[in-house]
Amino acid sequence: MNETPVIERTVSERRKKGLKQIGIGAAVLIIAAFAYDWGKESVSPVESFAECAAAGFPIMESYPRQCRSTDGRIFREDIGNELEKDNLIRISEPRPNAMITSPLNVTGMARGNWFFEASFPVKLLDSSGSEVGRGIATAKGEPARPGDAGRSGGWMTTEFVPFEATLKFVAPAAGTGILVLERDNPSGLPEHADELRIPVRFETAAVPPPTAQACRPSGCSGQICSDEDVITTCEYREEYACYKGARCERQASGKCGWTETPAHRACLEGAR
Repeated sequence: MNETPVIERTVSERRKKGLKQIGIGAAVLIIAAFAYDWGKESVSPVESFAECAAAGFPIMESYPRQCRSTDGRIFREDIGNELEKDNLIRISEPRPNAMITSPLNVTGMARGNWFFEASFPVKLLDSSGSEVGRGIATAKGEPARPGDAGRSGGWMTTEFVPFEATLKFVAPAAGTGILVLERDNPSGLPEHADELRIPVRFETAAVPPPTAQACRPSGCSGQICSDEDVITTCEYREEYACYKGARCERQASGKCGWTETPAHRACLEGAR
């Protein structure tokens, strides 16, 4: 008995089965790759801490706070240069990224050599760097005894001294800005200049919706019910007389209109 055709047929069937399995595997890989790419595109990209936090990604409660996106990127919350200036000046209010309104009370403490004659300038900038408010921070502690180490000008201590300031401003359209606490520098020399920069957010007053006007008859013959004056042509129709005693008021749709009653409907049908 010749077994060659049987063997060849078996090999052929196995080859076909193997090719089929390879094809199925390749199709699965293509679908998986497509799903992966689509999944990546469906996730809105984030480019800042605020966007990362708004997207609901995990936030690490460090200082400054950090947010990790799904692709492993870490975004650090902007707190200005507060940490770098901590040994010179410290702010209590407002804190970085706080929502502020006018008048703004600024409090904290600074070393005596940040002041000149017990004060230093404070300014408020919008997101474009334009100044929207300015004030003077004044020391609330007692000056050091004469002869203590420090700079001249009536404020001789190098220890931390409490301060406070009040700024009035008109909130800009842009929602963010920078509060700048400048080291007083009467010499004007750049080596003596310094500043603390704190990011803030402006709380814009909510604009109330326009007050709805009362509905009233309008048009040449008073045949239009509206909350504003309407100009119409002045040809007269008998049905216009039916509106003389009708009620012009706001309807369930929110629009002004004539309230239909049996008498009003009968009057219109008779006139037509």
